[in-house]
Amino acid sequence: MKPHRFASLTARRCWSGARPSTASFIQCPSSLSGSQQRPASAAPAFHSAAANHFNPSTSSVYRPVIVQRSQTKGQSALHNIFPRQPHINLPKPPTAKMSTATTTSDAAAAAAALIEESKRLAAFRAVKEHLLPTYTHIGIGSGSTVVHVVSAISALPRAVTSEMTFYPTGAQSEALIEDAGLRLAYINKLPPGGVLLDVCFDGADEVDSCLNLIKGGGACLWQEKIVATAARKFVCVADFRKISDQGLGTQWTKGIPIEVLPMAAPRVLEELKKLGSLSPKIRPGTPGKAGAIVTDNGLWIVDAPFKPLLASEEEVPEGKEDGQDGVWTVDGLADRLIKIPGVAEIGLFYGQSGLEVESGAQKPVAAYFGMADGSVKVQTLEKGLV
Repeated sequence: MKPHRFASLTARRCWSGARPSTASFIQCPSSLSGSQQRPASAAPAFHSAAANHFNPSTSSVYRPVIVQRSQTKGQSALHNIFPRQPHINLPKPPTAKMSTATTTSDAAAAAAALIEESKRLAAFRAVKEHLLPTYTHIGIGSGSTVVHVVSAISALPRAVTSEMTFYPTGAQSEALIEDAGLRLAYINKLPPGGVLLDVCFDGADEVDSCLNLIKGGGACLWQEKIVATAARKFVCVADFRKISDQGLGTQWTKGIPIEVLPMAAPRVLEELKKLGSLSPKIRPGTPGKAGAIVTDNGLWIVDAPFKPLLASEEEVPEGKEDGQDGVWTVDGLADRLIKIPGVAEIGLFYGQSGLEVESGAQKPVAAYFGMADGSVKVQTLEKGLV
C-alpha cells in the first residue's frame, strides 16, 4: 500500500466508530519506545500489510496522528493534534457601523420628540390666552400642530366646550374635532347676518418678521384661508423651525403652494417662470399614487420656489422695482400670483391682521412658537418676537 494511502486509512480509522481504549493509542512507531507501541497483531490487517513496506521516517506525506481517549468524572473527551481553523459561518462581532446607525436613530427620535413637545407647549399657551369661555364659534386649521390645539381645547372643562362649535379647514381637522367629542359644523353653515368666527387656530410652514405666512404644505391652503378670513382674529401656532429672519422662502424651500385648476396647470407653470419662479412644478401624489396630489376641492397644487421674499416695500433696494431680477415683496408677488388665470388660491397669507380690520384678515394677530429650550415665544406686530 502506498504511504499516503496508509496515512489516509489511519486517520479515517481513528475518526470512525472503532475507538481505542483509554490506555491504547496509535502513533508513528519510530517515535515511541517498544513498550508504548501498539502490537501489530492488534492492528487491522490493512495496517499490518502496509507497515511491512512503509518507512514513515522517509515519507514526506505521512504525518503522525495521535488519538487518545481520556475520561474524567464520567465525561469523555476526544483530543487530537489536527490544526483548528475558525468556522467561516460563525457570527462576526458587531461593527462600528451598527453602533453609528443606532446612535443616529436615537438622535433622530430625540429630535422628533423635541419638536412635538415644542408644538404642544405653543398650542396649549395659545389656547389658554386666546380661547375665551364666552366664545361660541372657533375655526380649526390643518397640520401637525393643530393636533395639539385640539388636545388643549378638549382638556378644558366640558361645561365650557359644550357651548362652542368648531369649524374645520379640511378632512384632517374634521376628524380631530369629531374624535375629541366637540361639536362640528362647516363654514358654509355659519349663521347669517354677519356672524364671524371668534378665533381661528392654525399652523404655518414659515413666518416672517411682519407675520406674513407661507401655508399649504399639507395641501389645505384654500379652505384654510376661507376659515381664517372668516374669523375676527387668526392665531398661528408653530415650532421654532418656522421662524424666518431673512424672508419667506429661506426656511420653507419647497416653494409657495398654489392651488390650480388641473386643465390650467401647464399654463400656470409658464406664467410662474415669467415671474421668476425657480423650477415650479406640480406636486406629485403620495408614494404609490400615480399623478398629481388632489386637494379636498378636487384641484392640484403647484409648488413655486422664488428667491427669498421681502417682508415689506421698505426693504426694496433703492433704484430697484418690485419683482426686478426675480426679487419680490410678499404683497407684490401675491397680487401677481392670484391674477394668473387658472389659479384658485395661493399659499401666501399677507395684508392685514384682525387688529387692523374687522373681517377678511389673512395675517395672524399673533404667532406662538415652541422653542427648543422648552420655552414659548410670541410674535406680534407691536412687539416683535418675545
